[in-house]
Amino acid sequence: MTRDDTGSLDRSGEGPGSEHRPAGLTGGPATGQSQLAELADLLRRNADFRKLFFASVVSFLGDWFALVAVAGLVEGITGSEGSTALVFASEVLPIFLFAPVAGMLADRFDRKRIMVSSAVLRTVPALGLLVAAATESAPLAYLCVASISMLAAFYEPIVGAVVPNVVDSEDLSLAQAAIGSVWGTMLFLGAAIGGVITWAFGREASFVVNAATFVVAAGLIVSIRRPFSEGQVRATASVLAHVTEVWRFVRPRKPVRALMITKAGVGVGNGIVGLLPIYALTVFEAGDLGTGVLLAMRGLGALVGPYVGRALYRDDGNKLVFWCGASIVTYALFYLLLPAAGARWIAAAVVGLAHVGGGNQWVASTTGLQVATPDQVRGRVMSLDFSLATLGIGLSSLVAAALAESIGLLGASLVLPGFSLVYGVLWLVWTRDLWRWGRPDPLAREAGVAS
Repeated sequence: MTRDDTGSLDRSGEGPGSEHRPAGLTGGPATGQSQLAELADLLRRNADFRKLFFASVVSFLGDWFALVAVAGLVEGITGSEGSTALVFASEVLPIFLFAPVAGMLADRFDRKRIMVSSAVLRTVPALGLLVAAATESAPLAYLCVASISMLAAFYEPIVGAVVPNVVDSEDLSLAQAAIGSVWGTMLFLGAAIGGVITWAFGREASFVVNAATFVVAAGLIVSIRRPFSEGQVRATASVLAHVTEVWRFVRPRKPVRALMITKAGVGVGNGIVGLLPIYALTVFEAGDLGTGVLLAMRGLGALVGPYVGRALYRDDGNKLVFWCGASIVTYALFYLLLPAAGARWIAAAVVGLAHVGGGNQWVASTTGLQVATPDQVRGRVMSLDFSLATLGIGLSSLVAAALAESIGLLGASLVLPGFSLVYGVLWLVWTRDLWRWGRPDPLAREAGVAS
């Protein structure tokens, strides 16, 4: 089934709400259109995906407005080189703790209600950052960031489970590339604009904008008409049972196992991102505006990466697996160059190129998991995947803070991407039977088994 722009049903085909699953990775019809033109067409003709897309746009836009301001706030209060890395740890570790719960609920209860509740409740800690700024309390700032993150665990992973149900199967890879690139696009725009807004109007303005975006996102989600799932299942009632059941599904499926742990490859080195504000504030002495520029380049790379990757692996699961691993290596190699950057524009370019790899790796692995898992377990698989990724990022951020304080910024900037480089090489070696040319498409095989 497909839908026109008004959301009405067109019964000329089979859509994601039917009992059929895609047979493998599909890239849509060969129309000769550019990917941006394809995306514009998808947004025009699918009103429900358009609303989901723009809900993510406004939510992430506010988040990156706020992150620039929070990083500058805690560094100014504490004067510690590890302080900004702790902001990133506060942002991601709660997701690790709560994403499995979110996945369990997403397969058991109404996904739309969960997402709307998450968006509305995040306005409270978002406004709490105003109190942290007024009282110059770094602990309160960390607490507010952690609270926003905890509630986001009941929103962001569920988006990955919802996308296949609001688009038709032939649009899935494009839709996921678009949703995945929203994070990078809004980091690019939000961090850059946030740096300017914070510089011009103060950090409080960024905190207010962030809170407002959650209200807008909730309104867009409420208006989506397509069902967010094919029907709730009797998901297990405990997190331990939930993880056990997902592992029972994943264990005999090497492609799914490999894709579920690939995000950790970038994650183990991602603590260096938490040190970017220190480069901006102390090495280049560029203030909040400099922080915004470096984070914006991170976002630009994450924006471009999924589209570069989609052009490289389109319609080929073997290539998708290979480029997941190769992207980890790309990420690590460029970040190893950061300490040698003698000027802020060189540092910005290095950061952007590193996240071309990081952005592709994240979206490609998510797309592969969407293809290879059925709807009945997809919410739990996606949330556990997200949880494992954020665990790696969160622990890496804590390590970054400790290394920056103990061995200095230079040492930390070499050790962290070194972790990712080793991980990426070992992952490629382990998965060589999945990506060697001429082998059967591993994702199509898993989709056939799951259907």
